[in-house]
Amino acid sequence: MIRSFAQNLLHNSLSFLQQRMGIAFLLGSISGLFVLSCTQRFQNLVSDCPEVMTGIGLSMVMGIWLGLPQLATFSPEDSPAKKASHQKRIRFTLLILSFWSLCFPVLLTQLNQILHWFTLSQMTNVVFLTGLMTLSAMALILPAVFWSTRLFWLATLTAVDYKNPRTSLHLQLARFLTGFSVSLILSVYWPVPVFGWSKTLLIPLIATLIFCCIPWVRSLCESYLPEYSHWLKLDLFQADTQSLSGSNANRQTVAPPRIPVVIQVGSYVMSFSTGILLVGVSRVLFQLYPDSLYLKVTIWAGFLLGTAVAFAFIQARKPGKIVQTTSSLSLAMALTGVGCLALFPLLVSWMLYANAYIEYALLLSVIRGGLTATIFCLLGSCWGGWLKLSSSVRFSAPEKRSLTTLPVWQPSCLLAGILSCVWLVGSAGIELKTIIVFTSLALLCLAIFVRLTHFRIPLTRWRAAGMACSLVLLTTGLFYHNNYDVRHSAKLLFSTNTFTGLRYGLKPELLPHLDEGRCLSEVEGQYGTFTIWSYRENQIQIRRSGLPFGVTSMDAGLCPHTTGELMPFVIPVILHERPADVLFLGLGAGVGVNSSLDFPVQHVTCLEPDRSLVKLYHEEIAPRNAISAFDSDRVELIQTPIALAMAADTNAEKMYDLIISNPVQSVVTQSQAEFTTEFYRNVSRHLNQDGIFCQRFQHIDFGAQPLRVMAQTFRSAFQQVLAIEIANGETLFMGTNSEQGFVRNKLIDRIQAPQVRRTLAQVGWDWSVLLNLAAYSDEALADMTADVKTSVNNSANGNFAFTLPYEMMRWGMKQEEIRKMVSAEIHNDDPVKEYRSSRLLNWMDGEKNDPIVLRRLSEVTAQNKLMARYPDQYWKYRKPAKDQITENPRSLIRQVAAENLHKEDYIHDEDRRRMYYFKALSDAMEKASPTVDQIGRVTTFTSTYDPMISYFMHDEVAELYKKSDDAPDILEFSHRLHAINYGAANDRSIVSVVRALEMAASDASLFQEPGQQWDHLNGLLQALKYRWDNRSQARPVTSKQALHDIELSISGIERAFETMNEIQAQANVSEEDWQLRKRVLERTLVRPLETYHERVLPHHYKKSREERKKLLDGLNLPKVPSL
Repeated sequence: MIRSFAQNLLHNSLSFLQQRMGIAFLLGSISGLFVLSCTQRFQNLVSDCPEVMTGIGLSMVMGIWLGLPQLATFSPEDSPAKKASHQKRIRFTLLILSFWSLCFPVLLTQLNQILHWFTLSQMTNVVFLTGLMTLSAMALILPAVFWSTRLFWLATLTAVDYKNPRTSLHLQLARFLTGFSVSLILSVYWPVPVFGWSKTLLIPLIATLIFCCIPWVRSLCESYLPEYSHWLKLDLFQADTQSLSGSNANRQTVAPPRIPVVIQVGSYVMSFSTGILLVGVSRVLFQLYPDSLYLKVTIWAGFLLGTAVAFAFIQARKPGKIVQTTSSLSLAMALTGVGCLALFPLLVSWMLYANAYIEYALLLSVIRGGLTATIFCLLGSCWGGWLKLSSSVRFSAPEKRSLTTLPVWQPSCLLAGILSCVWLVGSAGIELKTIIVFTSLALLCLAIFVRLTHFRIPLTRWRAAGMACSLVLLTTGLFYHNNYDVRHSAKLLFSTNTFTGLRYGLKPELLPHLDEGRCLSEVEGQYGTFTIWSYRENQIQIRRSGLPFGVTSMDAGLCPHTTGELMPFVIPVILHERPADVLFLGLGAGVGVNSSLDFPVQHVTCLEPDRSLVKLYHEEIAPRNAISAFDSDRVELIQTPIALAMAADTNAEKMYDLIISNPVQSVVTQSQAEFTTEFYRNVSRHLNQDGIFCQRFQHIDFGAQPLRVMAQTFRSAFQQVLAIEIANGETLFMGTNSEQGFVRNKLIDRIQAPQVRRTLAQVGWDWSVLLNLAAYSDEALADMTADVKTSVNNSANGNFAFTLPYEMMRWGMKQEEIRKMVSAEIHNDDPVKEYRSSRLLNWMDGEKNDPIVLRRLSEVTAQNKLMARYPDQYWKYRKPAKDQITENPRSLIRQVAAENLHKEDYIHDEDRRRMYYFKALSDAMEKASPTVDQIGRVTTFTSTYDPMISYFMHDEVAELYKKSDDAPDILEFSHRLHAINYGAANDRSIVSVVRALEMAASDASLFQEPGQQWDHLNGLLQALKYRWDNRSQARPVTSKQALHDIELSISGIERAFETMNEIQAQANVSEEDWQLRKRVLERTLVRPLETYHERVLPHHYKKSREERKKLLDGLNLPKVPSL
């Protein structure tokens, strides 16, 4: 019974594959996996820059052109022997393609060695680089595409129906493309992310071996097991006579339709327009979610599947019908293009709810992939329909042959459209929606022109209604194309606060206004759309296609830099003993390059492949910073792909002491080539003997496993590896091949250098903070990778690139996973317990017990405690700071024979500076109205950061300026802003924020333009909200103080609202945006304060009654007899 069931199941499955799918589907599935593996691994080595994509596109087009004949010839007189020859060639081609794919990692290694022959100056030449990448792609990818195309053609020759060759050919192509698409989709959603390419390729390899060995195995079965030989009876090469639904002998004898010339010529225009829309629509969709690798594969899978559907189902047997169908297809493609623009807000809403409520990463990825595949399936159906209807068939009666035109030139036009759109957007700077609108209008004109060549009034009302509705929808879409707003999607879809707010009941229209961010401008870039956002007026955030790209401060004296932007340069420049040549891999927000000018570095080189980002830096960032690093003679800008630049020859180019990599988010495809072993080894070739390489890795949305992969990959390329946490969710990985390691001589002196102190002060850090950062040694990183089986990420294994999107979408306690991983003990034979998490100070034998260093760290701790414990009591720092001078002075050794020594000569410089500071502060505070010069003597101590003074001094100075009669208000306002922006995350001070808010609301002369005033007011209101959020987590000291702060805050908020209402139009803020932002502030700030006021007020009255009663009881008044 079981044997019978298995036999029937196998027989039915094979019959389905034989009769419905045939050999073309199987060959398409195998070819899809092999072509994708070659393309992705090639791209993983050399990046996905436009030069590389041009080479890949040309190699694929050339492979199709070489693999298919322009005219397909079919003759019913072809002998069975010729078909048998085709079958043998199929098996042989499959074996060659399998062997090529298995050997592809070796070929990539050889390509990497060949790239070492070329110099960096040659790589900067766009023409040379494009030619080099084209030759490389043709050498590695073209064979795979060519053999895949030949497999389709040989399968067609063996299974074609000679009574109807055109239909049979199209059906075979549909089956092949269906198998190709299915293999692409299935591979990127399961086997490759789980197993990587090395194990995934076993699937097509086993299928190839089984397919090629079936005849041999069947012959053995017939000889030794004849009763089981029928199990292996599989004839996938039979003709398609049974598979043509609705075909009969009378239909098959009908002469093929004559294809109008306008259709044949229009197919090239259609292909070019399709290429433009492929790029345009993909960039629109990547505003909804990150442009991950699996989604880019889904795009092509959906497009090819749509093409297969068109070849399988679109029919037209008369010239008039052909004209009508092609015209409708053009109109449908135009509708798809403008529909993505007009329906963009609806797509944003869908993705917002999906991100907020779907907790399963696989389901969310399927939703994103389904939306992407559906849209591009529509584009593929329109394009495939044109290709099918434009292919002509001619019969040669004397020779009894049929000649069918194959679409071998249209893919070239498709590629031309893709490259044209990339150039128009990335280099010419034309708006994306403009390109899509004009392309849709061109398709509309094509549809009208084709229809006019064979114009006929629609025969049915349904057709007439469909045509009218299509025209109305297209016109409406063109009018509403401005619905495409990248600012809206960037604010909604790439912020955890919006998802949390939606889940907690906030209306969707309020979500973009949860913070003070205001978009200043948007710029089309080479890899996405840049948007520039203003926060606190003095901080600029750059986003690319919604994802955070970089943050920079316009004035570090008012607003700090972020540690994630500054530390990738500061830490390695301190660890190296004497860095002379520094190489930046990626410009980012320009913070690192700008900071390098403050250090004694002889030459700085910056590699940045995106020319749009460089233009954005010169036009948007540098004018606001009032400094451009590229104006310095020490800084050189080189615009070339980073992965290819690191693969260049090192003999003709200079070596570097420091190489600093600042890649974009690791989840996007652009950065995948910068996280491989090959890349790290290429980088190490450019380092000097004692050089250090460091790379910033942002993992705020990842768990522990990506960190393990990074550690394992670094350890495979460098002799010594170190990792340091530089911010929440950011780790700096460093590698070196130097025997000195990372902790080198006189490190403590370099950390205390003046330029280091000045730079660290821009993030509010003391020099000792660097010694206390969480750090992980090479041994600790090796122990982390041993927890779970961790493979090295190289160009031949694609699971890291495919798993990161799923890791980002996964819901879970990711930070807790990382905490458990880094806090565990190191597993070794040492009896002394050693934990994975350490710090630089622990590895400095001479300084880890130095009392000066330990005292400095204790002062940093004391500063944080004072900020958290005494809100609005900034003067509380005075006593601890003075006690450090009088009760715990630093010892200073002087020679006994020294002469003319005064008492102050025995005082340490730090203590002396504090004494002078308090003297200047005392002198200024004695005056009822201190002068600007007297206050200026106090502000001179800001040049050197002191954890016990620097932060609190700004509140002191602000109060002095407030008392002064001749000091301009801008001075007090500036110091208020510094104290607010440099405050700790748990700061609960209110008074200083309200004072700055009142100044900004009442004095417009503090600002150069209304937009600055608006941003300051908006940012201060947001800061006030954060301070009250912190207040809500602690019990108030007194109810009287709480009521005072609440009333003070509400008064300042009302004044700010009045001013913002007056300047809203002048600040270029719409009335709708202002009202929505006001509603958010009222709900998240004003209402909680009013509720808090209602809760505190009864306690205050009760406390007041108790205090009055206690006071009266303490007076011991004589009792008065009652009347």
